[in-house]
Amino acid sequence: MEEKAQAAAPKLIDMVGARFETIVRMGTQESDTVLFRTHMAPGKLVPLHSHIDPECFYVLSGQIEVFVIDEAPGWRVIDSGGSLLIADGVKHVVRNSSDRPADLIVATNNRLARFFYEAGRPARPGLELSPPTDNDIQRLIRVSQAFGYWIATPAENAAAIS
Repeated sequence: MEEKAQAAAPKLIDMVGARFETIVRMGTQESDTVLFRTHMAPGKLVPLHSHIDPECFYVLSGQIEVFVIDEAPGWRVIDSGGSLLIADGVKHVVRNSSDRPADLIVATNNRLARFFYEAGRPARPGLELSPPTDNDIQRLIRVSQAFGYWIATPAENAAAIS
C-alpha cells in the first residue's frame, strides 16, 4: 500500500516560495533517500522550523542562505557547488536574498518527502510559482503538527534572524 501511495505522489510541489520536483526515490522505507530538484525564487524565505528528518542542500546555481541554530548559530551562505547538511531536529531558516533564482538539490528521506507532498500543493510545469495562500499556510501548520514538526511563531522567527 505504501508503494501505491508513493507512486501517486505529485512530481511537482509548490511550498512556501519553493518548487520541488521529485527526481528519484531510492526505496520505500521512511529512512530511504529521496532527491528533489528545487527552485527558489529571488527574495523567498522558508521561516524558522525544525523536523526530525535530515535535509541536505546542494546548490546547482545561484545562492541560498541558511540560518542554523546549533553550537555556532548564524547564517551560512551556500554558493553554487556548495552544500550544507541540516541534522535531525536542528532549527533553521532558508532564504534566497539575491535577485536571481537559486536551483538546488535537496536530499532527504521518504518521511520528509511525504510531508512535502501533504503540506505543499501540486504544481504544473510552466506555471509561475505563486505565493502561498491562507489555505496553504493553514495546511502547512496542520500537516506539520501531524508529523510532529516545529514551526516558529512570527515573533520567534523575527527574533531568531534579526
